[in-house]
Amino acid sequence: MVAANCASIGVFLVLRQMGMMTDAISHAVLLGIVIAVFVVGGRETVPVIVGGILSGILTVSLVELLYRSGKLKKDSSIGIIFPFLFAIGVILVTQAGDVHIDVQHVLYGSIEFSPFDTLYIDEINIGAKSLWVLGILAIANLSFIAILYKELKISTFDSSLAVGVGLAPILIHYLLMIMVATTAVVAFESVGAILVIAFFIVPTSAAYLLTDRLSRMMLLSITLGIISAVIGYAFAILSDVSISGSMATSAGIVFGLIWVFSPNRGLISRWRRLSKQRSEIDLGVILTYIQSEVKEGRKVTPSNISNSLGWTIEYSLKLYELILEHNLAKKDNDGNLFLTELGSKKVENYTSN
Repeated sequence: MVAANCASIGVFLVLRQMGMMTDAISHAVLLGIVIAVFVVGGRETVPVIVGGILSGILTVSLVELLYRSGKLKKDSSIGIIFPFLFAIGVILVTQAGDVHIDVQHVLYGSIEFSPFDTLYIDEINIGAKSLWVLGILAIANLSFIAILYKELKISTFDSSLAVGVGLAPILIHYLLMIMVATTAVVAFESVGAILVIAFFIVPTSAAYLLTDRLSRMMLLSITLGIISAVIGYAFAILSDVSISGSMATSAGIVFGLIWVFSPNRGLISRWRRLSKQRSEIDLGVILTYIQSEVKEGRKVTPSNISNSLGWTIEYSLKLYELILEHNLAKKDNDGNLFLTELGSKKVENYTSN
């Protein structure tokens, strides 16, 4: 549930290049949570959520204030505000007195204990409280995205156009930040700050490598987040290690695999495209070289190509065989190369471009 909630909202953060804002909000909500606990004298769900949301809004407002001053960049503004607010929250945690707030669980979460924090209606146990709260949050997030999908999409990709058509992108921005803060504080108690950040950013970044369509990216983000959570939980149980750590690690591994093997944006596909481009360029170079050498009446052999163009003899032989294989050049009786009609046309296209 946390993975699905974070990934659905995280799509817009990644596309807006605001990934670090998630880090800021996920840590800064601690201040609002602690203050809410002090005010009501316990970890009541509604006050805690309200306190976290207000703390998130404060974080966003202060970051925007610093950034719009023109003196600092966005990442510097985030780096100043969120450690400051988080540190205040940590100081207040140490003064919590009889109210139990464990700093370690704030960071790493306590997923294994979530099933024991149950919800009762008329003395009937209806299951884990976090599951019900996260279920309501899922409905709220999906409703928010469905109602404001057009506004979110336009303001994310072209804020100037959004202003031009009267969509109030600043209002959309703050509404999105409210939903981010709400999601962060609701997920905070169960899974901790680190896993919240991981689920906001990592599955969404992986989905971004797989598609250019917003709707498909959202579905992929949620799917990859859930897969990471399930795999991480299974690994944690089998290896008897931290559940949150295993889930975050699984998300990172899933991202790494997609980063390497993605059909269009993966490292391997990019390397293939670059190799193909290099081969195309070098092919044009060698054909132009052959044409000029033949005009000057000089012999063209692989060793001459290697010496003149500064290539290794192996690479020169590879291109030598390639142009013969594709009928771009032929050998005369003495073994010297000359261009075919097809090769000459290739040179014309290469030089004209």
